[in-house]
Amino acid sequence: MARISIHALEKHARTVLVSRTVQLALAVVGTTLVTTIVLYLTPLHYLNMVEPPMRDGDPAALYEKMQASPQDYVFVDVRPSSAYVEEHAVGSISIPLPRLYDERYQLPKHGKTIVLICGDGKAAGVAFGYLGQYGFLNTVRIEGGLKAWLEAQLPTEKG
Repeated sequence: MARISIHALEKHARTVLVSRTVQLALAVVGTTLVTTIVLYLTPLHYLNMVEPPMRDGDPAALYEKMQASPQDYVFVDVRPSSAYVEEHAVGSISIPLPRLYDERYQLPKHGKTIVLICGDGKAAGVAFGYLGQYGFLNTVRIEGGLKAWLEAQLPTEKG
């Protein structure tokens, strides 16, 4: 029977330990590399895993702020032009949702708050998300749209 020295056993144990550590390190690096490739070199990095928060504003509170500092706001009605002509919130400009793609270049990304309004808040929510995708972080939606604006007895005009 062969005798193995304590020194040889210790040396063998160190070699095995180092080998296992190297294997573990390579596995971690490999997994990280594969994850990076999957997330950043494929279309998966365009997926939003968490829905961005909607910034809603109370119609009366926003109207008061816009009246106090009109130079700090751009008030955009995203409803169709025909609905805008029938009745719209005082101070709003008409940029219907289908035209927002072209008109977004005219809107400020900094320095002013873009206030979005529609009939009931849904189309303004779409506009909010759309502008957010193009880097507009200065948008807020009138909660409840023109319906809530009218319920708060805020001024409207025709034409």
